[in-house]
Amino acid sequence: MAGARRRTRPAFWATPSRAFWRAPLHTEPERIRWWHGAIFARRFPHDGGRFRRDRAFFGVTMPNGGMRHVEGVAREAIRSELQAICSSFNRRSHGVAATAGSSTLDYTRAAAALYAGILRVHPFVDGNHRVSFVALSAALWSFGLPNVRFIGADEMIAHDDALVPALISASGDVKPFAQLLARRIEHATADPT
Repeated sequence: MAGARRRTRPAFWATPSRAFWRAPLHTEPERIRWWHGAIFARRFPHDGGRFRRDRAFFGVTMPNGGMRHVEGVAREAIRSELQAICSSFNRRSHGVAATAGSSTLDYTRAAAALYAGILRVHPFVDGNHRVSFVALSAALWSFGLPNVRFIGADEMIAHDDALVPALISASGDVKPFAQLLARRIEHATADPT
Protein backbone atom coordinates (compact mmCIF):
# COMPACT_ATOMS: atom_id res chain seq x y z
CA MET A 1 0.00 0.00 0.00
CA ALA A 2 1.49 3.26 -1.08
CA GLY A 3 1.60 5.85 1.66
CA ALA A 4 0.33 3.50 4.39
CA ARG A 5 1.91 3.99 7.78
CA ARG A 6 3.80 1.03 9.05
CA ARG A 7 2.78 -0.04 12.55
CA THR A 8 5.64 -0.13 15.00
CA ARG A 9 5.82 -2.80 17.64
CA PRO A 10 7.64 -2.75 20.97
CA ALA A 11 11.24 -3.95 20.74
CA PHE A 12 10.37 -7.07 22.72
CA TRP A 13 7.61 -8.19 20.31
CA ALA A 14 8.53 -11.17 18.19
CA THR A 15 7.86 -14.85 17.83
CA PRO A 16 8.94 -16.92 20.83
CA SER A 17 11.77 -18.57 18.94
CA ARG A 18 13.16 -15.25 17.72
CA ALA A 19 12.62 -13.33 20.94
CA PHE A 20 13.66 -15.81 23.59
CA TRP A 21 15.30 -18.93 22.28
CA ARG A 22 18.76 -19.42 23.75
CA ALA A 23 19.34 -15.80 24.69
CA PRO A 24 18.92 -14.59 28.27
CA LEU A 25 15.55 -12.93 28.66
CA HIS A 26 15.70 -9.38 29.94
CA THR A 27 12.40 -8.48 31.52
CA GLU A 28 10.90 -5.39 33.09
CA PRO A 29 7.51 -4.32 34.48
CA GLU A 30 6.55 -2.75 31.16
CA ARG A 31 7.08 -6.06 29.36
CA ILE A 32 4.84 -7.86 31.86
CA ARG A 33 2.21 -5.14 31.48
CA TRP A 34 2.46 -5.47 27.69
CA TRP A 35 2.06 -9.27 27.82
CA HIS A 36 -1.06 -8.80 29.94
CA GLY A 37 -2.43 -6.29 27.45
CA ALA A 38 -1.79 -8.70 24.58
CA ILE A 39 -3.62 -11.50 26.42
CA PHE A 40 -6.68 -9.33 27.10
CA ALA A 41 -6.65 -7.05 24.05
CA ARG A 42 -9.75 -8.48 22.40
CA ARG A 43 -11.96 -9.63 25.26
CA PHE A 44 -11.29 -7.04 27.92
CA PRO A 45 -9.53 -4.07 26.31
CA HIS A 46 -10.46 -1.80 29.23
CA ASP A 47 -8.46 -4.00 31.67
CA GLY A 48 -5.74 -5.33 29.38
CA GLY A 49 -2.33 -4.05 30.37
CA ARG A 50 -3.61 -1.89 33.23
CA PHE A 51 -2.30 -2.40 36.73
CA ARG A 52 -5.02 -2.78 39.32
CA ARG A 53 -6.15 0.22 41.30
CA ASP A 54 -7.68 -1.54 44.29
CA ARG A 55 -6.63 -4.06 46.91
CA ALA A 56 -6.49 -7.62 45.65
CA PHE A 57 -6.73 -10.96 47.35
CA PHE A 58 -6.18 -14.35 45.82
CA GLY A 59 -6.71 -17.87 47.07
CA VAL A 60 -3.95 -20.40 47.57
CA THR A 61 -4.91 -24.05 47.86
CA MET A 62 -2.92 -25.56 50.71
CA PRO A 63 -1.42 -29.08 50.56
CA ASN A 64 -3.90 -30.22 53.24
CA GLY A 65 -6.79 -29.23 50.96
CA GLY A 66 -7.64 -25.99 52.74
CA MET A 67 -7.60 -22.53 51.24
CA ARG A 68 -5.63 -19.50 52.34
CA HIS A 69 -6.27 -15.96 51.15
CA VAL A 70 -3.22 -13.87 50.34
CA GLU A 71 -3.19 -10.16 49.63
CA GLY A 72 -1.25 -8.84 46.65
CA VAL A 73 1.06 -5.91 47.28
CA ALA A 74 -0.43 -2.46 47.79
CA ARG A 75 -1.33 -0.82 44.47
CA GLU A 76 1.20 1.97 44.95
CA ALA A 77 3.97 -0.65 45.31
CA ILE A 78 3.12 -2.73 42.21
CA ARG A 79 5.68 -1.13 39.88
CA SER A 80 8.51 -1.09 42.42
CA GLU A 81 7.87 -4.71 43.47
CA LEU A 82 7.71 -5.86 39.85
CA GLN A 83 10.92 -3.95 39.15
CA ALA A 84 12.64 -5.75 42.03
CA ILE A 85 11.42 -9.15 40.74
CA CYS A 86 12.48 -8.36 37.17
CA SER A 87 15.89 -7.06 38.26
CA SER A 88 16.47 -10.15 40.38
CA PHE A 89 15.48 -12.40 37.47
CA ASN A 90 17.73 -10.49 35.05
CA ARG A 91 20.73 -10.85 37.38
CA ARG A 92 20.03 -14.54 37.97
CA SER A 93 19.38 -15.42 34.34
CA HIS A 94 22.52 -13.68 33.07
CA GLY A 95 24.57 -15.24 35.89
CA VAL A 96 23.27 -18.75 35.23
CA ALA A 97 23.72 -18.38 31.48
CA ALA A 98 27.32 -17.21 31.98
CA THR A 99 28.24 -20.05 34.35
CA ALA A 100 29.60 -23.17 32.73
CA GLY A 101 27.98 -26.36 33.98
CA SER A 102 24.71 -24.78 35.15
CA SER A 103 22.11 -27.44 35.83
CA THR A 104 18.48 -27.51 34.81
CA LEU A 105 17.65 -26.73 38.44
CA ASP A 106 19.77 -23.56 38.30
CA TYR A 107 17.71 -22.36 35.34
CA THR A 108 14.37 -23.37 36.81
CA ARG A 109 15.14 -21.50 40.06
CA ALA A 110 15.42 -18.26 38.09
CA ALA A 111 12.27 -18.97 36.07
CA ALA A 112 10.31 -20.08 39.16
CA ALA A 113 11.23 -16.88 41.04
CA LEU A 114 9.91 -14.76 38.17
CA TYR A 115 6.70 -16.82 37.94
CA ALA A 116 5.98 -16.82 41.67
CA GLY A 117 6.99 -13.18 42.07
CA ILE A 118 4.44 -11.97 39.55
CA LEU A 119 1.76 -14.11 41.19
CA ARG A 120 2.68 -12.80 44.65
CA VAL A 121 2.57 -9.13 43.55
CA HIS A 122 -0.77 -9.79 41.81
CA PRO A 123 -0.47 -6.68 39.63
CA PHE A 124 -3.71 -7.06 37.65
CA VAL A 125 -7.39 -7.41 38.49
CA ASP A 126 -7.57 -10.61 36.44
CA GLY A 127 -5.16 -12.72 34.41
CA ASN A 128 -2.25 -12.81 36.87
CA HIS A 129 -1.75 -16.55 36.43
CA ARG A 130 -1.92 -16.26 32.65
CA VAL A 131 0.69 -13.51 32.43
CA SER A 132 2.88 -15.34 34.97
CA PHE A 133 2.75 -18.44 32.83
CA VAL A 134 3.75 -16.42 29.76
CA ALA A 135 6.73 -15.10 31.76
CA LEU A 136 7.61 -18.64 32.89
CA SER A 137 7.44 -19.94 29.32
CA ALA A 138 9.54 -17.04 28.00
CA ALA A 139 12.15 -17.61 30.72
CA LEU A 140 12.38 -21.35 30.00
CA TRP A 141 12.60 -20.75 26.24
CA SER A 142 15.35 -18.18 26.77
CA PHE A 143 17.37 -20.85 28.57
CA GLY A 144 16.82 -23.28 25.71
CA LEU A 145 14.46 -25.38 27.82
CA PRO A 146 11.03 -26.64 26.79
CA ASN A 147 7.83 -25.15 28.09
CA VAL A 148 6.20 -26.98 31.00
CA ARG A 149 2.46 -27.59 31.03
CA PHE A 150 0.28 -28.73 33.88
CA ILE A 151 -2.69 -30.68 32.57
CA GLY A 152 -5.25 -32.53 34.62
CA ALA A 153 -6.10 -32.54 38.29
CA ASP A 154 -3.04 -34.47 39.51
CA GLU A 155 -0.60 -32.20 37.72
CA MET A 156 -2.37 -29.07 38.97
CA ILE A 157 -2.31 -30.39 42.54
CA ALA A 158 1.45 -31.00 42.23
CA HIS A 159 1.83 -27.49 40.76
CA ASP A 160 -0.15 -25.85 43.57
CA ASP A 161 1.55 -27.84 46.35
CA ALA A 162 5.02 -26.95 45.05
CA LEU A 163 4.10 -23.29 44.57
CA VAL A 164 2.55 -22.68 48.00
CA PRO A 165 5.85 -21.96 49.83
CA ALA A 166 6.76 -19.33 47.24
CA LEU A 167 3.44 -17.55 47.71
CA ILE A 168 2.97 -17.66 51.48
CA SER A 169 6.45 -17.66 53.00
CA ALA A 170 8.19 -14.41 53.85
CA SER A 171 11.27 -15.54 51.91
CA GLY A 172 9.30 -16.62 48.83
CA ASP A 173 10.81 -20.13 48.82
CA VAL A 174 10.81 -21.19 45.15
CA LYS A 175 12.91 -24.34 45.63
CA PRO A 176 10.00 -26.85 45.63
CA PHE A 177 8.51 -25.35 42.47
CA ALA A 178 11.92 -25.11 40.76
CA GLN A 179 12.53 -28.78 41.58
CA LEU A 180 9.15 -29.74 40.11
CA LEU A 181 9.94 -27.82 36.92
CA ALA A 182 13.40 -29.40 36.67
CA ARG A 183 12.00 -32.93 37.13
CA ARG A 184 9.34 -32.37 34.49
CA ILE A 185 11.84 -30.91 32.03
CA GLU A 186 14.37 -33.68 32.58
CA HIS A 187 11.65 -36.31 32.21
CA ALA A 188 10.34 -34.69 29.01
CA THR A 189 13.79 -34.43 27.45
CA ALA A 190 14.73 -38.00 28.42
CA ASP A 191 11.50 -39.46 27.02
CA PRO A 192 9.94 -37.17 24.40
CA THR A 193 6.85 -39.39 23.95
